[in-house]
Amino acid sequence: MVSFFEQIGLTSSDVGIKVSSRLLIGELLSKLGIPEEKFAATCVLVDKLEKVPIDAIQGELEELGLDKSVIETLTDLMAKKSLDSLRPVLGEESEAIKQLEELFTLCDGYDITDW
Repeated sequence: MVSFFEQIGLTSSDVGIKVSSRLLIGELLSKLGIPEEKFAATCVLVDKLEKVPIDAIQGELEELGLDKSVIETLTDLMAKKSLDSLRPVLGEESEAIKQLEELFTLCDGYDITDW
């Protein structure tokens, strides 16, 4: 993907690549006690967090039957931008954190972390 952007003349100043992990979201939802049957619907709403006002998302999460304190914790956690900030919640054995660390190590090896 990075080489494509470079070929068309774009740089990391022009384009940013975001990383999303369903495994990470799943682990967070599990830690918050959100039942598996609400996983898909909750993920759809979490994906909208950067595009839709948070009040609207919180309302839809309430409609799913999630407790307000769980919704607040979830939205706070989803706003975190580093694995280190999620490690205390998910623990050292988090498979999602391990996978993302491996991905970021590979990105560093390919010198594409600034993207």
